Formats: sequence, C-alpha cells, structure tokens
Amino acid sequence: MILFDSNVLIDFWRKPKELMNLGITPEKFSICGIVRAELLHGAQSEDEISDMLVFFESFTNLINDEYDWEGTGFLLQTLRQNGIQVPLADALIAFTAIKYDVPLWTRDQHFKFIQGLYPELSLYEG
Repeated sequence: MILFDSNVLIDFWRKPKELMNLGITPEKFSICGIVRAELLHGAQSEDEISDMLVFFESFTNLINDEYDWEGTGFLLQTLRQNGIQVPLADALIAFTAIKYDVPLWTRDQHFKFIQGLYPELSLYEG
C-alpha cells in the first residue's frame, strides 16, 4: 500500500486519465485525514466537494489517534533541534507513513529532510 500526499493527488485530480491508469483501489493506495482536509480546502465548488468525498472512498483511510499528535510533536521537535522546519501537516503525514510502515508518494522536498533524520520514512518514486 502507498500513502498519497495531497500534492500528488491534486496533480492527478487535474489529469483524471492518468489517475485512472493507476488502478486506484483501497488495497493499493491510502490517504489520511490531513490529506483529505487539504484536498477539500482546495475545492472550487460544492460539486467538486461532492466528487472528492466519493473519490476518498477509493482509498484506505489511515486513522490518526491521539498518540499520533504526540508522535508528530516529537518528530517536529527533533527536526527543529536539527535546524529543519516543516509544516505541521507534512510532519503528520510523515508520521502516519512511518506508523503504518507504508511508502509515501509526494513531490514535496520537505519529506527528504524528514527522511534524513527518520530513515524509516520510505518515499515512493512514482
């Protein structure tokens, strides 16, 4: 299973034929709550929101619990102590990928910085 970052899904959302070629199924691909929130934040209409909510059903949803917030906080603290600043959303996505031991498909360079300190973060090269 692969965890999608929102930036990859946004690119595919704009190119639906390429997205269809991936053969998205819940067994192959996953998202987490923060990715859902980021995608909905960018929706342009009520119809697009409705389409996204249906689209989300194509994925396994990786659940974050109360302890994930603490883990994400520790991850952010370690990064800060090493001079690395990343957005909270990216830290939570990285923590989720590590927690579930799934590769993360992203185009965001922040994750390579995180991987430098957390080699257990696997990045998918799509």
